[in-house]
Amino acid sequence: MPRKNLRSVLMVAFAAVSAIMALSLSLVLGHLATERQREDIGEAISELAGQLRDQLDRGMNQRVRDIQIIAALRQVRDPSTSKNDNRAVLDKLAQTFPNYAFIGMASPDGIVQYATHGLLEGKSVAERPWFQAGKRDLFTGDIHEAKLLAKLLSPQANGEPLRFVDVATPVFDLNGQFLGVLGAHLSWAWARGLEQNVFTPARRNQGIETFVLNRSGEIILAPPGVDPATVKLPRNLPTAEAAGEPVTWPDGNDYLTSLVLTHGEQNFAGLGWKIVVRQPTRIAFAPVRSLQLTILVVGAIGALVFALLGAWLAEAIARPMLRLAEAAERLQQGESGLEIPLENQYSESARLSASLRHLVAGLNDERSKLATLNQALEEQVHARTDMLDRANMHLLSTLEERASMVKQLEELASTDSLTGLLNRRAFWLRADMEYKRAARSGTPLSLVMFDIDHFKRINDAYGHDVGDEALRQLANVVSASLREIDLVARMGGEEFALLLPETAVEGAQLVAERLREQVAQIRVPVATGGVVSFTASFGISAWPQELGLDHALIRADQALYNAKNGGRDQVRIYEAQS
Repeated sequence: MPRKNLRSVLMVAFAAVSAIMALSLSLVLGHLATERQREDIGEAISELAGQLRDQLDRGMNQRVRDIQIIAALRQVRDPSTSKNDNRAVLDKLAQTFPNYAFIGMASPDGIVQYATHGLLEGKSVAERPWFQAGKRDLFTGDIHEAKLLAKLLSPQANGEPLRFVDVATPVFDLNGQFLGVLGAHLSWAWARGLEQNVFTPARRNQGIETFVLNRSGEIILAPPGVDPATVKLPRNLPTAEAAGEPVTWPDGNDYLTSLVLTHGEQNFAGLGWKIVVRQPTRIAFAPVRSLQLTILVVGAIGALVFALLGAWLAEAIARPMLRLAEAAERLQQGESGLEIPLENQYSESARLSASLRHLVAGLNDERSKLATLNQALEEQVHARTDMLDRANMHLLSTLEERASMVKQLEELASTDSLTGLLNRRAFWLRADMEYKRAARSGTPLSLVMFDIDHFKRINDAYGHDVGDEALRQLANVVSASLREIDLVARMGGEEFALLLPETAVEGAQLVAERLREQVAQIRVPVATGGVVSFTASFGISAWPQELGLDHALIRADQALYNAKNGGRDQVRIYEAQS
């Protein structure tokens, strides 16, 4: 294989280093810029999604409040009020918010008595879901297509089908007797208007698109001009709130995708809607690609300049080296009386030419000595390496055994042996840490105390083995239903404690109700055949920052006591004695 000369090597090396630096800089800056761009755009589109969510929740809450206010009017509750007067009230409400497609009062048998613009008066709505649910309590129904009103209302200008969100509430007369159901259909065109206000044409020109999904994951609002039935959602769409996650959609394109969840507001409990906003990555990252291209072009120019510099430098370095090489070759060929020339162009070549004279004479002798020394050194290194390997293996084994013992001791000291939950001591330590963290961040903290109702009867009737299994199954059900940040511990006997960080008492009540229902579904088999079921009672207390854990436990325990006295199998929140 032919050898390359120094000039060619330095030219290629300088050009390669320059190109590698440019490429590396392009990749590093591109990666950093891409991440920053993704974060910035993710935050921006998440903020837009949050604006739409807030407006949806706020709007639904206002509509629920409208219906509650109308249902509470003395005029509406008085059976002697004429239908015309009540219809005028509903018409006035519809004028304040044009997206009310229908507001009407139905009698207990489902016949519409009066309604805005006289729609459906005298017609039966007894089988409609909003009427059935509205007889029992306040009801908000998810979006659906128009049924009875489809032929009575004008079609939408954009060609989309008429779709409504329902709000209904029972109405009681002045004597507290059930008078009927007041219901309203809110046109889904209202949501389209909110979406157009938040996502302006300028944002749509940037490729930003919005989808609203219902609780089942079905698209209930798509970008203007897009048929929801033609849009397929990606399987890896985030299930929790996410900001600017790169997701490949079924159309084969990559999008920065953000998702926010509606939570409801005040009187409106929420319908589990999800708002998804996406922007194509080719648009989002276009500035980054331009930056990378600019860096590569500048790097290519730099590589050319460095290659020319390398050629000149190689020529200056190689000239004295070539003369020394020529003299050495002549000596090798047996030419006598020839001395290595002294090259004085730079100090390194002068030193090299002087050293070559001494090197030739002593090379053979030094080579022999070096071989002997290397042999002895290799033998010593091999022996020391074997000794160190054995010592390291012994030390590693000892450390692993100690680490395993420490881990086992820590688990025994902090875990209840029957249920696998935290014990009282570990709960106190962890709860104190959560209390301090909540005090620093100003986030709410709730404590729940609960135990099995009539647990002693289970032990007396079926034995302690069945009682222990009931405790284990309860622990498994509770553990599976909680978040990673929640703490649950067995405080002793059948009594348990649950600490919910970043959760107010209202949220704690929802958690406790869910657990109460799940506990009631537990079935413990007994040796004689059949199963044993049981219930549990729950007491909830907020953990005020000015009080310690013992005060919070006393409050939660008092709430648990109230739940027991109230008939068990229920959830109570601590209420201060007046």
